Amino acid sequence: MWNKILALFLTAILVLSVSACGKKEEEPPQQSIEPTQDTEELPTDQQQEQKAPIAQGPSFQKQIREARKQNEDIVGWLKIDDIKVDAAVVQAENNKQYQRQNEWKQYSWTGSYFADYECKLSDREQMSKNTVIYGHNVHFDDNKDGERFSQLFHFTDLEFAKTHPYIYFSVYDPNAPEDSEESSKNDMVWQIFSVFYTTTDFNYIQINQDFKNPDKGQISDAQLMNIITEAQQRSEFIYDVPVTAKDKILTLSTCSYKYGKRDDVRFVVMAKLLEPDEVLIKTASITENIAKKTVE
Repeated sequence: MWNKILALFLTAILVLSVSACGKKEEEPPQQSIEPTQDTEELPTDQQQEQKAPIAQGPSFQKQIREARKQNEDIVGWLKIDDIKVDAAVVQAENNKQYQRQNEWKQYSWTGSYFADYECKLSDREQMSKNTVIYGHNVHFDDNKDGERFSQLFHFTDLEFAKTHPYIYFSVYDPNAPEDSEESSKNDMVWQIFSVFYTTTDFNYIQINQDFKNPDKGQISDAQLMNIITEAQQRSEFIYDVPVTAKDKILTLSTCSYKYGKRDDVRFVVMAKLLEPDEVLIKTASITENIAKKTVE
């Protein structure tokens, strides 16, 4: 009797053991992740490096062409990012005509952006070594939110100056295709290297060797280098931008009342012309110029 019970008990254990040793439920095989049409292969280290844009700013040839239909004195277009400098530049036979006229030859107390009448404004190869553009500051408190070149006083702020290293100034290109949005060789990028206050004793607007005898030609390399050096010594900030006498510079000039209601004080922003294949930066490397020359 007991033998039968023991035999039955052992048989039951054997059955349970066999059933417990069955195969585990197989996990579904992992699916290999294939790149879809929207998934790019991982880039190499070289591809991961972000390529900075070359020195090709926006094209303004279309705006210039349209504007010249109303006024052939319009010779170019000036733009600075994030401030209200974005308009046509005119040039007359003297520096008085557009002081109280806008670019459409209408009376305007704030005038226009006008290039010095001595400047040669053609292509980048033929244009003057020192291209000078004037604009009004119509506020006795140098209000940087005012009209025309009052906006240049934004460059007295270190953080703004750091994040706005460039000026875009394009000269009319009669050979640019009318339907093209691509940059012309006359769509130029200029890198700022000095922002400063000065009196008119500093002849930073010199264009020709002798304004009384323009036939003598443009300023010499030595004269240009003197302007560059003095501008750097007066600059509110020290810009890590090399400039030589072989560069061409852009000079933006306006009045300033920082030192009282004087008629001999100016605020100036200077920049050098970049070659088309130079690489642009997002942030300028600048520091306060604690030893700058000041207006007396």
